Amino acid sequence: MRRVRTASIQPGDIVEVDKKGRRLHGLVLAVERDGDLRFEPLCRGVSWRSARPREVVRHWSRGRRMRGAANPDVNEGQLDLEV
Repeated sequence: MRRVRTASIQPGDIVEVDKKGRRLHGLVLAVERDGDLRFEPLCRGVSWRSARPREVVRHWSRGRRMRGAANPDVNEGQLDLEV
């Protein structure tokens, strides 16, 4: 089984975790000093909310916005409301 280094994992990233043979995906909420992760599972019915570094199988980084790119949370059409 391939191990992932937790040093590059940040809140907002997605991880795949192997808990007792069951694979699950989660949104990282926090990375503790000892490398343990707190995460929110992406699937229903999963009660695990934390993982040890050795249980992390894969890691996907959250996409970062390029410098000078428009804010995707702002809809330009809504800014020009005429009353």
